[in-house]
Amino acid sequence: MLLSMSRKSVIFVDAGFLLATGGLRVTGNSLRSAFSVQYKNLVDGIQEFVSERDSRDLLRMYWYDAAKDGVFSDEHKRIGLLPGVKVRLGRMSYNGEQKGVDLKLGLDLVGVARNRSADVAYLLSGDDDLAEAVEAAQDLGMKVVLLGIENQGHRLGVTAVAEHLALQVDDIATLPQSLLDRCFAKSAPVAEAAAQAAAPAGASLGNGVSSNGAGHAPGTRPVPGPGVLPAFSPAGPEAGAATASGPEAAGPPAGAEPADDSVSAAASPAGTPGRPVPTPGPRRAPQDLRPVPAAGMVRREPVYSTATGAPAAQSPWFDLVESAEAVAVSLADNWHGSVSQRELNELLAERPLLPPTIDRVLIKDCAAKIGEAKTDLQDIRKAIRAAFWRRLDELV
Repeated sequence: MLLSMSRKSVIFVDAGFLLATGGLRVTGNSLRSAFSVQYKNLVDGIQEFVSERDSRDLLRMYWYDAAKDGVFSDEHKRIGLLPGVKVRLGRMSYNGEQKGVDLKLGLDLVGVARNRSADVAYLLSGDDDLAEAVEAAQDLGMKVVLLGIENQGHRLGVTAVAEHLALQVDDIATLPQSLLDRCFAKSAPVAEAAAQAAAPAGASLGNGVSSNGAGHAPGTRPVPGPGVLPAFSPAGPEAGAATASGPEAAGPPAGAEPADDSVSAAASPAGTPGRPVPTPGPRRAPQDLRPVPAAGMVRREPVYSTATGAPAAQSPWFDLVESAEAVAVSLADNWHGSVSQRELNELLAERPLLPPTIDRVLIKDCAAKIGEAKTDLQDIRKAIRAAFWRRLDELV
């Protein structure tokens, strides 16, 4: 005897898709270390949206993500302990790619439909690979509704959803962007967080102190951020201080106190008892600090008209490269602000190669901004990688 379909709903969340979308909105890139998420508020917001739209009882929410060796991280444990949420993990490859996540989601979608545990599924994803699983669930009598993130500028009205997937679902429901704005926030840079932790209780760093020392309170020295190297000269620190010039070399005015312990540590001689000494990055010759030019980079010189001698109008190709390079600059800013000195040293040691995890985020975010087909052009890929290194040179 065929069981009747339960009058329940179920939610399937592709966490990689959701977190990348939220990260792009608040930071300009999908690097996870660059943003923080209030997971309880995010889960509650999605469930409330579905309950307002659908009077059915919610069976549960399935949360799909990837982790190294498929082992739960502390973050995944916190999510899994939320009421009505089941976390399902795939594996993370060495280059940051998810393995097995789409397969688990597709199998669960079809399995719930086959067991007739729910008659409506809400799918929060944009992956074209799920289209076949959606069709199989529909053949078993389940209705599938796509949950998309609102995007009025897109012809589908949602962000980063494959057209083939959108054509297979029964309906599209649009989550408001305000949900992401409430639940996602840009992470504090590592240097800033360390400075705040080192400051005495109740002390303030001042409005001018930033993670890279770009601004600082009057009478204090800036807090060094990741990759900010101490002055170096062949004769040692003392000689370096003697030959330095300018306001920063003179140090703070007489009687002025350092902004916090991290500033004092950077200014104190190495080996002073009780004072942490920052680990300097790799010492490079001045010529090594120049950006590494990439082959095939687009020229920045204006193209002059032979008829008038005046600069020609800016080409669409120039605009395309500018948009792509903006993605690289944003990623470099956020990555630099979220890593330790050791991680920065490791990256610089591999130059000009980018680690697979960073390169993958760079290409994926570029594709989200200018389109996958244009990102596949080798000149574009060379340009964004070179732009990443140029920006990193400016930061360190």
